[in-house]
Amino acid sequence: MSGNALPLWLQAVVWTAAIAVLLRQAGALRTHIRAATPDTLRVLLVAALALAAMRWFNTAALQGVMLHFLGATIATLLFGTGVACWVMAAVSLSGVLLGAAWQGWAADFLVTGALPVAVTAVASRAALRWAPRNIVVYVMLNAFAAAALAMAASMLAKATVTAWLGGRTVEAYLTATPLLMFAEAFFSGTAMALIVVYRPHWCTSFDDRAYLWPQAPM
Repeated sequence: MSGNALPLWLQAVVWTAAIAVLLRQAGALRTHIRAATPDTLRVLLVAALALAAMRWFNTAALQGVMLHFLGATIATLLFGTGVACWVMAAVSLSGVLLGAAWQGWAADFLVTGALPVAVTAVASRAALRWAPRNIVVYVMLNAFAAAALAMAASMLAKATVTAWLGGRTVEAYLTATPLLMFAEAFFSGTAMALIVVYRPHWCTSFDDRAYLWPQAPM
C-alpha cells in the first residue's frame, strides 16, 4: 500500500460493487422517470443539484480528512432507495469534480451514498413498523434520527478503512462523528419537515392519509 490510498485489488472490488449497486437500482430509476410528470422531474433535478452543491462545503483542505454533509436521507425519503442511489452517485461525481471525493468516486459513493441510503431505508422501515404514524414521528425518526444514523455509519466506515490503511486521521473521524451526526440530523430533518408540510406530494415515503389522517382500527 502506498500512502493511505486503497490498494489496486480493493479499488477493483469497490468499483465492481458500486457499479453493481447502480445496475441493481437501474429499474427503479427507469420506472421513476417513465412515471414522472414535468414537476416530478424538476424536483429530482433540483434535489440532485442541491445535494451536489453541498459538497462545496468540505474539509478537502485538511490532509487526509474528508468531512461534508451527505443528504442521503433526504434523497431516500423523497425518491426511494433505488433513485436515491443514483442521486448519490451523481453527488459523489460532483465530489470528484470539486476535489472532495473520499478515495475516488466508487468508494465515495459506497460510503457516503449507498451505505447511508441503506441505513435510512432500514431506519424508516423500523419506524413504519414499530412507531405510531403521525407527522411528528415521521420527521423525528425517519428524518432526524435516520440522518444521524446514516452519518454515523458513513463516518465509522471511513474511520475503519483509514485505520486498516494505517492512516493517522482515524481519531479525527471519530471525534467529528457526533458533531456531524447532529449537523446532518438538523439539516435533513429541517428540510424534510418543510417538505412534508408545504410540498408533501414531493415525498414518496410520506402518505398524508397515514401520517395526517390515520384511520382508527376497526
